[in-house]
Amino acid sequence: MFLIKDFKGFTLFEKIFFGLYFLAQIGIIIYFYEPGKKIDWINIISSITMILSLIMSAKGRLSTFVYGLIAIPLYAWISYKNGLYGEVGLQFVFITFQFIGFYVWMSNRHSNHLTDDPEVKDVDTKGLERNQWLITIATTIVAYIIISSSLVLLHAKQPFVDSINVCLNLVGQTLMTLRFKEQWFFWIAVNIVSIILWIRSMYIGDGKLDPTGISMAVMWFAALINCGIGYYNWKKLQIHTQS
Repeated sequence: MFLIKDFKGFTLFEKIFFGLYFLAQIGIIIYFYEPGKKIDWINIISSITMILSLIMSAKGRLSTFVYGLIAIPLYAWISYKNGLYGEVGLQFVFITFQFIGFYVWMSNRHSNHLTDDPEVKDVDTKGLERNQWLITIATTIVAYIIISSSLVLLHAKQPFVDSINVCLNLVGQTLMTLRFKEQWFFWIAVNIVSIILWIRSMYIGDGKLDPTGISMAVMWFAALINCGIGYYNWKKLQIHTQS
């Protein structure tokens, strides 16, 4: 079963990274715990499965889409409760991408050369050419204009920041699905905007720190670190694919 085998071939750093992230989320739960108050399990499951999806994406493993199918609807609900409607709409699009990505990646994989198990497979990666870069940038700008205008009409709390996040996510997800390593540049921007988005969300409300906002900000900070891992891994995978 690839869901289990996909955990093979992780470096010590990657294992420590995920372990520290898990401990950070547990620490947030303990710090904000109030006797008699229910623990927000939706928030916990969403943050853990989202990071699992991102880590598996960085490794080029097919299970990224399985964890994504769990994390995406939960994150959509959390975003809805916090008035981040651009994030909510984005997750509906992402659900479709999980099925498309699974199909595309399934047909473009090779056996991992760092493990002794031929059933552990990584995705074949590639890079954007100059004309593809121009198309990508132009598409991002047009999408931003359309989405930001729509969010203003919907009276979203943070329409302009939210729309930047949505555009970058859509482009990043498209590049990821099509197996381009340059996706990680867009994910870096996505994660920075997402951190700002959740911090602003807390202070636009009652101005108090809350476990959901902190948990989401920590999740996107971990995702930001994961981008460096992802780009490094995907460059190696591209070399392996071309050899």
